[in-house]
Amino acid sequence: MKKTIVDIDAAVLYLRVSGERQTHTAVDIDPDGLSIHTQREKGTAKADSLGAQVVKEFVEPGKSAKTLSGRKGFGEMIAYLHDHPEIKYVIVYMRSRAFRNRFDAAIVQVQLQKMGVRLVSVKEDFGEGPYAEAMEGMLDIMNDLQNQLQGLDIQDKMLQKAINGGTNGYARLGYVNTKAEYEGKWFNTIELDPKRAPLVKMAWELYATGGYTLERLEAAMADMGLTCRARGKLPERPVDAKQYHRMFSEDALYYLGFVLYKGQVYPGRHEPLVDQDLFDRVQEVRNMRSKPGQRDRVLQHYLKGVLFCRRCRENQRTSRFIYTEARSHTGRRYDYFLCRARQDGDCDMPHLPAALVEQAVTDSYAALRLPAAFITEVNALVESALSDEQGSVRAVHATTKARLADLDGQEERLLDLAADGTLSQDKIKTRLRKIQAERAKAEEGLLSTGAELAAGAGVLRQALDILSDPYTMYRDANDDTRRLMNQTFYQRFYIDEDLTVGHALNPPFDDFHEAVQIRARGAVHVATATPATRRMTRGEQPARETKNPSLARVYAVTGSSKGHIVELRGLEPLTPTLPVWCATSCAIAPCSLLCQRGVALLA
Repeated sequence: MKKTIVDIDAAVLYLRVSGERQTHTAVDIDPDGLSIHTQREKGTAKADSLGAQVVKEFVEPGKSAKTLSGRKGFGEMIAYLHDHPEIKYVIVYMRSRAFRNRFDAAIVQVQLQKMGVRLVSVKEDFGEGPYAEAMEGMLDIMNDLQNQLQGLDIQDKMLQKAINGGTNGYARLGYVNTKAEYEGKWFNTIELDPKRAPLVKMAWELYATGGYTLERLEAAMADMGLTCRARGKLPERPVDAKQYHRMFSEDALYYLGFVLYKGQVYPGRHEPLVDQDLFDRVQEVRNMRSKPGQRDRVLQHYLKGVLFCRRCRENQRTSRFIYTEARSHTGRRYDYFLCRARQDGDCDMPHLPAALVEQAVTDSYAALRLPAAFITEVNALVESALSDEQGSVRAVHATTKARLADLDGQEERLLDLAADGTLSQDKIKTRLRKIQAERAKAEEGLLSTGAELAAGAGVLRQALDILSDPYTMYRDANDDTRRLMNQTFYQRFYIDEDLTVGHALNPPFDDFHEAVQIRARGAVHVATATPATRRMTRGEQPARETKNPSLARVYAVTGSSKGHIVELRGLEPLTPTLPVWCATSCAIAPCSLLCQRGVALLA
């Protein structure tokens, strides 16, 4: 059974300071600090003057929450008042100690009145009645205004401190808050923590190797003795993975010598703990390990995915270049391409500036250009193929009609089986649907073969037109168009430290250039210029099969300009990418097959 006070009224004290530092003053007098001690003494005296006895106190040490919901002690006090209806007074040192804004003050005032509890301020006791309530309301409004003005003033001072390179708040791990003397006056500043700074730098270096996850780094650094500073009632403790994540992301620029305030970066006055190279390597590891939905920033570049390391290729490895961005101590952004194998220590290719790589790739497009005379000759071959294609179309039609007749026979046999009941209805329906689908496809081919060949010839003419001056088109294109052109014309670019660019062309453009080389040499036999002998700017392209017809054979075999000498073959799957209908994965055959390849580009 709860005890109640009968002879005198009961009161509770609400004691609060807004800053943790206030709890550390004069702790030899009161463990809660001098401010709480003063509020307790004055509050108890006020209770005595009201003829009340303090039965409980609620202390809110170092909480500056903007709303009451963020104050644990205040919430406990309200719950206590609900459970103890005998309480008559809540005593505070000042109303501003209890309320940060006038809205909270009004809500709590109504709540306390419903419970029969009066809020009394030691410094601002206006008594009771409507005039007293009016004065309290006006005071709450002024407290709210003063609080907002103080907040704006603090923000201005923090901004100015950041602009001047100062650190707002507590020093980051590896640094310490300290005082220094200037012309006989002391001021607050930041210095490297002699105990933790070397270990923090070690953490950066280990993570930059790419061989440590945050969890593994946490364990390794704990073994080395890296701990957080003791703070208030919290003792020294090992640094956890969340703190390392913050160190390498939100606080990363601080360790490079910058301060960040409200999204703006300013040069700091503190000593950097890491240099630009170490910072870049850590950010590269973070970007490489980022997953969808977890990235701090997604780095995009139109050359991503097509750049490969020439040095690794010469050592029988395949390694892409990854794109990364970094900022200097002045805030300037630098873009680089970095060999992926360097992360594992397998390659010594240095960082290549993105701007120089972009220019080197642009310059390589000059070598993609086809001679005007060659383009004229190929266009003539296409026209010849179209004029001779009627016979090929008739052959295709005959094959298609034979297929249709075969499908008709299959359908009749299925109907006979259905009539005899020897096959289930479900299986019959399934096979009939399959036959109907094949018939529709065959009939479509019967109607469109000739028109598609003409369309394919048009596509090839457009591709040849682009190759008359690809350098100018690429140089003047935007990033999206450049990406599409790279995907269309090239399988890969191989980059070396001296920015020489090797490449592997996509079909049919590899055949175009092979034919140009054969034409220039005046070759007679196919064997003198097989696709396996195609050359890159530096080094050979990967060999491919020569059994399929190619444009190079037209120039390798004298007089092979007629389509009827080339067999009609199946078409490889294609991936058109450019609006001009260029291909990324087809093989160009001479004459009639040349046109059929163009048809496939439209698919």
